[in-house]
Amino acid sequence: MFQISKKRRINLLENARKDGRRDANVGKKVTAQVFKAKAGMGSNSSNQINAEDKLLGSFSDEDSVINPPYNLEELSKIAEYSTILQQCIDAYKTNIIGFGIEGKSRVDLNGDEITEADKLQSEQEQKCLSNFIKYANMDEGTEAILQHVIEDRERTGNGYIEVLRNGANMPDGFEFAAAQFIRVCKKTNPIDVTYKIIDTEGKETEITRKKRFRRYLQVIDDKKIWFKEYGDPRPMNYETGKYGEAIAPEFLATELLHFKIGSGTYGKPRFIGNIVGLYGARKAEELNLLYFKNGRHVPAAITVSNGELDDESYNNIQEYMNNVSGSENAHQFLLLEVKGDEVENQKGEIETTDVKVEIKSLADMLQKDALFLEYDESHRKKMRSAFRLPPLYTGEADEYNKATAETAKKITEEQVFQPERRAFARTLNAAFLEPLGIHEAKLEIKSPDLTDITSIAPALYPFNSAGAVLPNDIRPLLSKLLGKKVDDVPDELNKPIQLLLAEMQANSQAQSETNPLGNIQKSFEYDEQSLIMKDMRDLLMELRDHGKI
Repeated sequence: MFQISKKRRINLLENARKDGRRDANVGKKVTAQVFKAKAGMGSNSSNQINAEDKLLGSFSDEDSVINPPYNLEELSKIAEYSTILQQCIDAYKTNIIGFGIEGKSRVDLNGDEITEADKLQSEQEQKCLSNFIKYANMDEGTEAILQHVIEDRERTGNGYIEVLRNGANMPDGFEFAAAQFIRVCKKTNPIDVTYKIIDTEGKETEITRKKRFRRYLQVIDDKKIWFKEYGDPRPMNYETGKYGEAIAPEFLATELLHFKIGSGTYGKPRFIGNIVGLYGARKAEELNLLYFKNGRHVPAAITVSNGELDDESYNNIQEYMNNVSGSENAHQFLLLEVKGDEVENQKGEIETTDVKVEIKSLADMLQKDALFLEYDESHRKKMRSAFRLPPLYTGEADEYNKATAETAKKITEEQVFQPERRAFARTLNAAFLEPLGIHEAKLEIKSPDLTDITSIAPALYPFNSAGAVLPNDIRPLLSKLLGKKVDDVPDELNKPIQLLLAEMQANSQAQSETNPLGNIQKSFEYDEQSLIMKDMRDLLMELRDHGKI
């Protein structure tokens, strides 16, 4: 069913149709007569997408377009025919970008070594980067655009954003570009590109390096639009794809930033090795659907001994087979009338033989439903393995408890999502920080907080008992536990609890020696406060008993 042409394109649908034609011819050379249902009962045609890539082979050598190794249009829609692929893709885009993006300083702004000038510059660059992230796309937002890119990349192996520049030739925003319509061109001749870097003395300097750029072509409904690779300083006409200096501003090509899986010209999706199993699982689902749709139809062989069916019985069987599908035709009976053969006995008389009719079930020859379940489960495991995801991230958490769930999340976060976030953030920082003139800040993709406060508290107990923990050290943990902001205590109280108790005891003892009547006054004040609190307690209990609170 799965074949790869010389150019290694996926052409699964055509092969599936050929297999269907071969299957339709099976049994025609067998001498036994087979009763088949009418065309309305089901279909042997595939429900898979039937779209050929219109772009393949439609370019001239002058365009220098490189054809993709796989049918990108089919890959972009293949998740619609899988029961597990879209869940894996959603897990990637949610856990990589879904927790937010922020601008962050490269240095510790509260450190002792940072100067006020450096601190001010870092804060300004951080605000500039945060504004760029916030307003890069006014319609959907930066996070939504990058999630579209990740979804496209996981489906086709390629993701693109179109970068827009303002009048000062600085990156000002970006838009999502669908990968199924984008084709990559060969690299051009190397040109000199100027970069601004920070030297060892902390000063900004310019360096020049050789770099080869690509062009990109988008074709939709036979309309071609050219793009240049992000960072290419040469003006290019978006209608012709030609470089030149005398190009009107309205015809200047914009830039594409390419995110891909792998190091090839085109990226390859992670699940490409499991694509045969994907279509096999789809076929199993379709076969089960036809089984339930046709309801009570059981494959069987009707054998007649010492007789033959009359025309009426033959027609009854044919009608029964044609109307066997559907719940409205359930619980019907089939009446067969068979006449025996007329033979001459020993006395020379003509008599009719005893007829024997048997209906033998052929259901044992069919694939059992349990085999399909095992096949589907095996396919789901293989697909999750391709994405390196545990079942917890695809909505299959039946076998998890709190401990195993926390372990699965921690390992997946360390092995899958954190490296993906760092790689994605590294690409974005390399693309936008230098053109924006930002050196002391960076773009950072947020990650989930997997800290378990309840497990940290017992670990802190011996340190707290030894006086090694200050109150302000654990205030952030207290904020997470309570779900609200907790302010730090003043510096005069930010001491180990043992030291604070010792100081309070010493002060109390000193005050008792200088003012013996002070303890009596304090005892009276405490008794008065206790009475007020008891009255308040009684009032609240009375309101509760009457259902008012």
